[in-house]
Amino acid sequence: MEFRYIASTTDGGLIKGVVEADSETVAEEVLWKSGLIIVDLKKSLKLPSLQEALPSIFGVKRHDVIVFSRNLASLLEAGIPILRALTIQSRFGRAAFRSVLLEVIKDLERGMRFSEACAKYPRVFPNFYVFLLRTGEEVGNLSEVLKDIASHMEKDEATAKKIKGSLAYPVFVMLLAVGAIFIMLTFVIPAITSMFKSFGSQLPPLTRGLIAVGDFFHSYFWYMVLAVVLIVVLYMLYTRTLSGKKARDRYILKIPVIGGAVLKGNLARFTRNMGMLVGAGVSMFDALKLASETTDNLILSESVANVRSGVGDGKLLSQAVASDPIFPSLMSEMIGVGEESGSLETHLLKVSAFYEEEAERAIAQVTGMLTPALTIGVGAIVGLIAVTLFTSIYSLVGALPQS
Repeated sequence: MEFRYIASTTDGGLIKGVVEADSETVAEEVLWKSGLIIVDLKKSLKLPSLQEALPSIFGVKRHDVIVFSRNLASLLEAGIPILRALTIQSRFGRAAFRSVLLEVIKDLERGMRFSEACAKYPRVFPNFYVFLLRTGEEVGNLSEVLKDIASHMEKDEATAKKIKGSLAYPVFVMLLAVGAIFIMLTFVIPAITSMFKSFGSQLPPLTRGLIAVGDFFHSYFWYMVLAVVLIVVLYMLYTRTLSGKKARDRYILKIPVIGGAVLKGNLARFTRNMGMLVGAGVSMFDALKLASETTDNLILSESVANVRSGVGDGKLLSQAVASDPIFPSLMSEMIGVGEESGSLETHLLKVSAFYEEEAERAIAQVTGMLTPALTIGVGAIVGLIAVTLFTSIYSLVGALPQS
């Protein structure tokens, strides 16, 4: 952070400037050690950049890190020093990622290790990534570690995309249906209502109910739009809190079929992370901590923390997993076999592959169930509205005097 200051020098003069520090206390210490007497110290106010304001659009994407890791591994294998390899990489890619690489390069020029420089940007390089880099630096196989990280992140991203993609089409159909029904009730029905009222004849009860709903939507259109926007904003704010995110994640896991697909996808990610970390020589206790940080679902993350606590108390991983009901019994059995045979890494990766396949089947089941159900539901509602309107029109035409 930047802090603007006004300070007095030893000869009584005033100077102004800017100091970089992690907090106001640190900034004060820096100025005092420089022999300055602080007169005024304020945090610099500046508008957030596009990357900071809209990270999902302009920020660094996971794909950027994957491409960077793979390319950097190739450059290091070709014998190019890491500083020069990073300089080459900083010329390509998105602006947000290039700016991060330029700062990493500056830190390396000051004598900092690559893993330490990356650790300063946790939004770009998570703890999982940094820990594996540190392991690669210590062992001396950084290029191999980078390739493994890239492959791991690609699989992780593919699993997440499958889960999101399976739900995208049903959600799109549902939103399109709600929008179409909303437009019909707000604009189409009120327009036809005036024609019905001009005849002055008695309309069927279903038609009168439909007209009443249409009048309500037409009269309170902007209030309803405002209410929807308010609900969305409140939901977004609530799910940014710890309790809100936990409640949302718990509810998602309880949704029939969908919850199973989400859980299996997260289990595949968790066991893949554990397999990679254990294979890299990371202790079980540290591996569980890092794996819990890469889990999107807070409920599962808490369960992993409980498993870590059990391992800390002397339990085997399979025993700690079996004691938490969120983990399937088959998972603990397969991990137990790996522990007995001394091939835990291999069995963790097998568990990951198994749950990836299970997640794909669950995703196909979700898509197969939701799509026809939504289609039938939307067709039924639109058909009911159409039948009601045409029945009313025919009844009015029948009531007209014959010439």
